[in-house]
Amino acid sequence: MNIALRHYQTETIEQTIQAFKNGVTRQLLTLPTGSGKTIIMAALAKSLGKRTLLLAHREELITQAMDKFNMVWPEAEKGVCMANQDDSDRQVIFGSVQTCCRPQRLEQLQKNGFELLLIDEAHHANSESYQTIIRSLGFATGDKNRLMVGVTATPMRSDEKELGNVFEKITYSISIATMIKSGYLSPVVGRRLLTRTSLNEVRTVGGDFALSELSEKINTPERNNFIVDSYKKYAANRKGIAFCCDVQHCHDLAEAFKTAHIRAIAVYGTMGSLERRNALHGLKNGEFQIATSCGVLTEGFDEPTVSCIAMARPTKFKGLYIQCIGRGLRLHPSKADCLVLDFADEGHNLETVASIQQAIPHSQYVGDGCGVENIESKVQSINIRRVCDEEFDILGATRFIWVQVGNGEWSLADDDGNEIVMTPSDSGYVAQVYWRNGNQQSLVSTPLPIEYCSGTCEDFARTHFKLNYASAESPWLNSHLPPTEGQIS
Repeated sequence: MNIALRHYQTETIEQTIQAFKNGVTRQLLTLPTGSGKTIIMAALAKSLGKRTLLLAHREELITQAMDKFNMVWPEAEKGVCMANQDDSDRQVIFGSVQTCCRPQRLEQLQKNGFELLLIDEAHHANSESYQTIIRSLGFATGDKNRLMVGVTATPMRSDEKELGNVFEKITYSISIATMIKSGYLSPVVGRRLLTRTSLNEVRTVGGDFALSELSEKINTPERNNFIVDSYKKYAANRKGIAFCCDVQHCHDLAEAFKTAHIRAIAVYGTMGSLERRNALHGLKNGEFQIATSCGVLTEGFDEPTVSCIAMARPTKFKGLYIQCIGRGLRLHPSKADCLVLDFADEGHNLETVASIQQAIPHSQYVGDGCGVENIESKVQSINIRRVCDEEFDILGATRFIWVQVGNGEWSLADDDGNEIVMTPSDSGYVAQVYWRNGNQQSLVSTPLPIEYCSGTCEDFARTHFKLNYASAESPWLNSHLPPTEGQIS
């Protein structure tokens, strides 16, 4: 395996396998965005060695899943079942739900005897298309030889359909707060900004605002310009995503950013796949500073350099809010934290950035009538009552400080003169430890994406380095003074 698993990832796999041995065949795992859920699925599949089908509902999710499986289990034969592509005879299949639920494809998949079904973004699993696949492939009957595992950051649905109809038990869960405090996700800094928009007349439909009425209230030049001005004031040098309520809001807010000379692109669910890929590539490579989004990017979008989330749309639904915030929580050496701009409108008790501080308890059963209402009641929201335009650190968390040293290299040094250096190599990064006594140690020899390489390095540093100098908690960093010679020698 090219990636060393983190302790919670190993724990997740161990608990999943043990629960399977105990007869729990339909399991749900809840971990935050950025925790490596797909890495966990890949490592689980490799550990079990079973014929595996991974289901996802968008092309981007399937592509990303294949990339992660290649990192963890390169020797497995892999294929895709999507649109006209049919590789269903391989050991591991990445399937589009829309394709796999078709009768002809289902008939072919039934012949392959899958014993492990993995469901990405599993809060969708109670929809009819997923249920058709689950039933047809024999994962709904409690067959002790078949295991179904769903993973999600938000085990709650806005349409009130019960996940307890799909999964028996939440086998493992860990909170965003725990992940941030442990240094595995980016610290979050919130800034609550009060608008003059009233939502008193907007109806609630299906647990959230009626979109057409909401759009009429919030998609105004005054409010959009306020969002742009706030972004310029607080996030001028940050790459960001602004979440909007509908396609027109995406376009109008993007135009407001462009008028203010901020490079913006609207990204939405009904875009053509090529157009969307080009837009996301532009955000990744710096062609655009901000993407305005609706109906997409809340799930499965991996761009660790995003360091600002602008909640341009209010929501009452905790799951949606957490998904949006999660887009900025991935670690990257170039960012110290994720700034959340919370645009608070008048008239409703909304989900706010403090929602990330709570988590679902471990091992909660979701069967026997325990549906979304019961699950959601365990995720207690904290109402923020703060002065407008005040910045606050959500968890008081900090992380390591990397220094870019030229030629694309990144350095993390400790108080004793030891250093980890990440160096670009092929399509990723490798890492080397340079000890003070002159010895060297290869830490990451196979190129990995920078967020995985830096994560491996930071895990190593927690155990082996003395890190006052490299940590954001270092006094000289907090005082904005340069380190003394004694602090860096």
